[in-house]
Amino acid sequence: MMVNIYDTANELAKQMRETQEFTALEAAFNDMMADQESFDLFKKFQKAQAEAQQKQMQGQKLSEDEIKNVQNLANEVSKKDVVKKLMEKEQQMDNMMQQLNKSITAPIQELYKKAMN
Repeated sequence: MMVNIYDTANELAKQMRETQEFTALEAAFNDMMADQESFDLFKKFQKAQAEAQQKQMQGQKLSEDEIKNVQNLANEVSKKDVVKKLMEKEQQMDNMMQQLNKSITAPIQELYKKAMN
């Protein structure tokens, strides 16, 4: 019998939405969105960060002004309590994702571990 791993992945995605980590992240995100000033600043920071990353991926160097702008926005956004809470919940979600990734990749790790013995 062949296993459809994509069905398993879709089920995992469905279950992930029901975890404490995801529901806490979602609540923190909704709280941040409800604070218009924080949300606008968050979007501005996300946009600046994405543009900087895109430029770096294309091999372009960021100007001092661009670096300073991203740093200033990061500093400003990190002062917002709703954003701090969101970042805390993102970290918890990331920890869960790392544990899941470790479980998912275990068969590959075990396979290659044979070569090291």
